[in-house]
Parts: sequence; structure tokens; C-alpha cells
Amino acid sequence: MNIVSTAERAFVSRETQIARIINVLALFALIGVLAGSLHLQLGVGEQPCPLCLIQRSAMIGLAIGPVMNLLWGMKPGHYALSILAAMVGGAGSTRQILLHIADPNDPGYGPAVLGYHLYTWAFITFAVAIVGCAFMLLWNKPFESQDTGLRFQRSWFRIAALTGIIWVFLDLLVIAISVLPECGLGMCPDDPENITGAGNVGGWLVVLSIGLLAFAIAVAIVADRKVLKPGK
Repeated sequence: MNIVSTAERAFVSRETQIARIINVLALFALIGVLAGSLHLQLGVGEQPCPLCLIQRSAMIGLAIGPVMNLLWGMKPGHYALSILAAMVGGAGSTRQILLHIADPNDPGYGPAVLGYHLYTWAFITFAVAIVGCAFMLLWNKPFESQDTGLRFQRSWFRIAALTGIIWVFLDLLVIAISVLPECGLGMCPDDPENITGAGNVGGWLVVLSIGLLAFAIAVAIVADRKVLKPGK
């Protein structure tokens, strides 16, 4: 009986680790989408429209589920939060797609990437996220493992997870700060004027510097034994 119980616990633990890897990969996929939009703004100089800002905010909201799963353990409610954020973002991207396809002569807002504008890619991202979260909710084993998250572990995987988590929140900070010059304290313009960006290379350097800062903070947290210890 003990052998069976031990084997079952090991199987559940392995499935929990797989679920963690999926959550980390999802987090970095979202970071990739946000990095593209930030490069477009900070590098190319194309300011986001109000619907673009809604979609960016929904991307951040979508990341909350994986962040909570990695910090506090796998919970169905965490995936539910991501689904709700994806629904809001999907509504915003659908609205923007319909606005631009209504006029056959409308070239769309912003440059196209692989034949699709960013709001179309956002819609695809939100749709994939909803389906992915639904499948994760059908996977019961990680929820049965009494997972407490990665807060108290010291490993390379914790560094990777914390890097993604901190990167998301740094992106949120950058987005919040960059909105102020565009919108001030009032409504954002429907068709904001472009700004002088840092250039293609400069934009990517800004985006990568955010990631390097996130990595440095994550390493510092893991190296400091007093940070995120039980009872803190």
C-alpha cells in the first residue's frame, strides 16, 4: 500500500512539474507578444490606440493566472481569471478587426506582421489562451498535488519563473508610464500621432533591457535566502 501511495505521489508531482513548465512557457509567450507591441511603440514610434491599450491590459490580466499558479500553486480559479481576461481582450481585438474590415480600402492600423496586424494576432492569442486554459482545467492531477508554488524553492526553474513574472510586471510599469504622455489624465485619442522612436535596433534593445533587469532581480531574489521564505 505504501509503495502504491509513494508511486502515485511521484506521478502527481511529475504532472505538477509539467503543469509548471506549461505555465512558464505560456508566460514567456505572452511576454513575446507584449515585447512586439512595446517595440512598435518605443522603437518604431507608433502610439497605441485605445483598443490597443485594452488588449495590452488584457494581456497583462491573462498573465495573472500563470503568475498565481507559479507563486501559490495550481488552482482552477487562477485559470478562470486568465479566461476572463482573455474574453475582455478578445472582445477588444474583435471590435478592432471589425472596424478595419468594414471598409475594403482601410489598410488597417499599424504595420502587418506575417500578413496580420497586431490586433489580429492578439485575437489569436486570446482564443488560444481560452482553449488552453480550458484543457488545463480538465487536468485534475496538478490540482490534487497540494502544490504550494515555487516561492520557497531554490533552483534554476525558479529563476526562470521569477524572471517571467517580474518581466510581466516591468512591462506593466512601462505601459502605464508610456500612457501618460499620450493620454494625460483624460481620454486617449482614437488616432494618436506617432512619435520619434528609438529605431528598430534601439527598440529591441529597450525590450531586451527590461528582460535583463527582470533576470537580474530574479537571481538576486533566489540568491537571498531571506526573501520569500516560509513565514515571511
